[in-house]
Amino acid sequence: MGAIDYKRFYRLLTRCQELGEDMNARPVVSRVYGDVLKGAGEAFLAAHKSVLAGESAAGKEGAEANAALVAIDQPYREARAIALAYVPTLSVPDTLKRQPTDTDKVNALEDLLDAVDDHLGAPWADDIVTGEFGQSAPQVIKEIRESVEANTSLANAKTARATAYGPAYEKYLSFKRVVREVHGPASKEYKRIHLRASPGAEEQGEG
Repeated sequence: MGAIDYKRFYRLLTRCQELGEDMNARPVVSRVYGDVLKGAGEAFLAAHKSVLAGESAAGKEGAEANAALVAIDQPYREARAIALAYVPTLSVPDTLKRQPTDTDKVNALEDLLDAVDDHLGAPWADDIVTGEFGQSAPQVIKEIRESVEANTSLANAKTARATAYGPAYEKYLSFKRVVREVHGPASKEYKRIHLRASPGAEEQGEG
């Protein structure tokens, strides 16, 4: 079974909203829309908009985090090599590219900063702290964390949308039946809110 087409359902609900709130709509259609579909429909519409905003934010933050990681990769490797040259027994994390998750990358940056900080006063450590790695690492950490937060917010928005879909779809079916009986199956009103393979026809069995 295919995944739920949220974008398509959003369009259908928007058309239902336009039909139900049209000042020239049949009174019974307006009443059923307001009493039956409006609440659940608007909840889904708002949830879908939150997902779209979340996708935009996650894309932006992700691109900024990736750019920051690319920029700091060489300074990180240089600082790591210098630290190990002076203190071979120093416990420092592996290269950033070997870190599997964003959280691991943040930990690697922070751990290297902490390891160097323990030797402040030594010229090599002072040079690292005041150099490109030491000066840019805090901002890179910030960019990565913002990307993680944006992805978490997006995941929450998608969960909220999925939760809103079921009730909205059931109310949509009820409203569509009323429009069909009031205006007829060949009417422009009904055709605007009905697609041959309506969104729930395939997804209802998905649970």
